[in-house]
Formats: sequence, C-alpha cells, structure tokens
Amino acid sequence: MSDSIDRDTVKQVARLARIYLAEKQLDAASQHLADILDYVGQLDEVDLPHDVQPFFGAIESVNAVRTDVVEPSVDREMILRNAPDTDGKFYFVPPVFK
Repeated sequence: MSDSIDRDTVKQVARLARIYLAEKQLDAASQHLADILDYVGQLDEVDLPHDVQPFFGAIESVNAVRTDVVEPSVDREMILRNAPDTDGKFYFVPPVFK
C-alpha cells in the first residue's frame, strides 16, 4: 500500500519524538512505520455514509469531573492541636536541607 519510508524520514520522526535510534535500528523502524501507515490507510477504504459522526471510544462517556462546590474547611485550630510544634497558624517541621 504505502511506499517505504526512507531512513531520513525515520531519523526526523525519531528526533521529533526525542527517541534515539542506532543506525542498525533505522531499517526496522522504517518497516514498522510503513506497516502502521498501511494499517491506518485501510480506514480510507471503509465506505461510510457522510453523516456518520466521529466515534471516540468503545463506550459512551460523559465528563466525570464533579462541579466545584465551596464547602467549609476543617477548623485550623483543631488540626493544629495534634501537631507536635506550631506557631498557631502553621506546622513546624524539621528542615529538609541544611
């Protein structure tokens, strides 16, 4: 179906994808990319009516993100009561860097 992809194209794609390919890998990568393009090219051969809408997944999903609702927070004084050391507003923790 598709023409063979040359080594320069494979090098360019690898560079853009930030993938290192050794010289001996270029021929195999060229064949793999050609196979992928052949497979994707098969979609052009499917006869579909023009009013078919794009399909983005195996199941229909809806945005699962919940709406933002402002709720009261936990009382700061209650939380700080359990802290080993505070200044009344924040926890004191041992330094990470010295």
